[in-house]
This record gives sequence, structure tokens and C-alpha cells, in this order.
Amino acid sequence: MSAEWAELDDRAWRLYSGIHRMLLRLAGRLPDELITRTRTMLAEGDLAYLPDTVTIAAVEAGIPLTAEESAVMREVFAALGLEGAPTGADEVTLTTTTPATGHTFSPDSGRSPRVPAGLDLTDGVPDELADLEDDLFDLTDHLVVDALSGHAGVAAVRRAWRDGPGGVRRVHLVEVDPGVPAWEVALEGQAESSQMDESDPQVEVYWTGDDLPPYHRAAIEAATLLWRRG
Repeated sequence: MSAEWAELDDRAWRLYSGIHRMLLRLAGRLPDELITRTRTMLAEGDLAYLPDTVTIAAVEAGIPLTAEESAVMREVFAALGLEGAPTGADEVTLTTTTPATGHTFSPDSGRSPRVPAGLDLTDGVPDELADLEDDLFDLTDHLVVDALSGHAGVAAVRRAWRDGPGGVRRVHLVEVDPGVPAWEVALEGQAESSQMDESDPQVEVYWTGDDLPPYHRAAIEAATLLWRRG
């Protein structure tokens, strides 16, 4: 990612941010692999097959989209000069709500009762938890924090451990300033996690002040704060 994020025109920003918010809403509901892959497609500007990928998966899994999301998928086709609509677009159920996913979240991989939800590690691991340091802030977390904290638009990096459908896995939650291309931050976070053989990294990047889905609110409430902009 360059030090100066490239600017998009108004239409492109609306499409990119609309897709990004849609993928946030679908996190934990569609397979992790699909979420990671479509976020990569978005950040790399590979939009030609992204609408088909999402609408087909939504239909097969019985996951509804909002009217706004369905419209964005169709507008991507129009913007690229593609004829027709994304495959399955006419079969997607529409909704105005976002249900909880059934996952639970913990601040550490060991789910120790000694580790409080919302633990703040910005001043280091507390002495009373020193024996749990590897569970609280490991090399994967360090790589993600070191990479993302170097960008002026990143405000905070958190990490939670998710349990439920799909098993136990790490989720990074990254807060960025409005106007920052969140999809680029997500791609860089995914790349850093992948260096440690993290499969299908889940890097949830959201704009300060956004109304987040229940999945993210629950994750943030439990998550450990790894880094915050001073």
C-alpha cells in the first residue's frame, strides 16, 4: 500500500465503499474463504467476477442482501459495461435487517477467565498476565500492527478470537478514519496474517462512526486492543 492512498472519483468511491460495507455485513455469514477472496478482488480492482461470486453464494446459502447491496452489485456490472445482471441477482432475497451470526468472541486464544474482555495492551502486557503473553499478543498480531499502524488513517487495531460455526479463529478489527480506502487496509492486513500461514485471514476494517453489524459489535466488545493512535 502506498503512503498516499489513491483517490477515487465519486462513483467509484460509492461502489467500492458499498461493496466493502456489504462484505462487512456478510462476514461470519458467508464462508471465511469467500469473504477473504472477495475482499482481495475488491482491493485489487478485480470487480468483473465479484458480483457473480457474491450473488451466487448468497442464493446458495440462503443469505439475503439489502436492496442497496443488490443495487450496488448491478451497478458494478453497468460501470464495467457488462450486459445483464449478476448471476442469481434476481433470486436473491432482500432484507432490511442483519441478524447475529451465532458466534462468540474472546480476548485471548486460551479463553482464560483471567483475561478481561476489552483488555488494553497499548502499554504492554500487565504483569499479572505475563505468563499469557504469547496468547495475548503473538507474532501474527505484531506483524499486522506493525504494518497497519504506519498509516496515518488507521486509528486502532484490535484482535478477538471467534468461536462458533467454522470453528475457532482469529479476527482482527481495524478502525480507520472516514475517507480512507478501508479495502486496501484489509488487503494489507490479510497479507501480513498470511505470512504466518493464517488461512483465509479475517481482517474487519471499518470507518470511525459507522453503525456496525451485530457480529462486529460483539467482536469489538470482547476484543483485545493491540494498538491505538496516540
